[in-house]
Amino acid sequence: MTEKQIEIINNLNENVEKLGNKDFDVYFYVLDTKNTPTGSLSYIYETALTLKNMGYRVTMLHNDNEFVGVREWMGDDYADIPHANIENENVEIKPCDFLFVPEIFSNVLAQTKKLPCKRVVILQNFNYLTEFMPFGGGWSDMGIKDVITTTERQAQLAKECFPYITTHIVPPAIKSLYYKGKEPQKMVVNIVAKNQSDVNRIVKPFYWKYPLYRWVSFRDLRGLPNYAFADALREAAVTIWVDTDTNFGYVPLEAMKSGSIVIGKIPEDIPEWMLDEDGNINNAGIWFDNINDIYPIIASVVRTWINDSVPAEIYNDMKTVSENYTPNAQKNAVEDVYVKGFFEKRKQDFEEAIALISKSSDENNVETENE
Repeated sequence: MTEKQIEIINNLNENVEKLGNKDFDVYFYVLDTKNTPTGSLSYIYETALTLKNMGYRVTMLHNDNEFVGVREWMGDDYADIPHANIENENVEIKPCDFLFVPEIFSNVLAQTKKLPCKRVVILQNFNYLTEFMPFGGGWSDMGIKDVITTTERQAQLAKECFPYITTHIVPPAIKSLYYKGKEPQKMVVNIVAKNQSDVNRIVKPFYWKYPLYRWVSFRDLRGLPNYAFADALREAAVTIWVDTDTNFGYVPLEAMKSGSIVIGKIPEDIPEWMLDEDGNINNAGIWFDNINDIYPIIASVVRTWINDSVPAEIYNDMKTVSENYTPNAQKNAVEDVYVKGFFEKRKQDFEEAIALISKSSDENNVETENE
């Protein structure tokens, strides 16, 4: 065995030992939303905290000199995960480390191509991928072979464009802070939409068209911290949801879990949970395609709720659909994908490389002796 082979094997053995002892770093690259709540960022922090609680060394990477973080809307447990500025701090990344990067950061994937660690894309919204991926570019150009997605549909979309990748699914979870309260709900209509214009387009015409319902209170929930958001969902009888670009949709599931009837605009790419076993739109919410159809729907739901005649099937379907996404199910998926699929697999890859080098050296020695 040559000195070079011995050196390589020693380095590989060192990484195998680190992986076996959890003596390696797990990095998540994140965008600082300046305390603006987003489901996609919450998903990443949930995963990071789960791994941290499992005993892994987790760090959130960013390149913002005035990083604000998530303390105000997610809480101390998430904000206290170690953070590091990848440009200003000395972040030494080793072969046994892992870097997980959201789909929007194609530039980061390109810039980190030569890093020795394992890099994996987290794909939550295929629309973002089409928006931020350079023209003519692909994950193969960036050395990406593995992608974590949130749903089967996301995995399918990714594989259709990049057939060489391996997809892994870790479903989102609806946190335990979302639950149906014991206090009677109020006739309040929550609205969760990305833009103020969507809120105005719903509330003002409704009052114009149905002046008898001017007593109905509408409440815009954008920007609320998690706990305040959960309290608002629990309190209100109805929650309106408008997010055409989403590929999943946390809000309606959170509302269902809280016992609030959902009136939702069907997204362009229909989430899996919105479909029944036959592929049709389910009855866990009242769904519409055109925003102009929402006004009689609101009036009908308000009238039905006041008369205490909401069909029990709606509440049953709400419960069934929302309970498919539990924190425990997500934790199990994190263990299967991150721990077994990446951490333990990386260790096995290094061990196989050691065995291959040793075998090659032994065969060369035999050939030399025969000569």
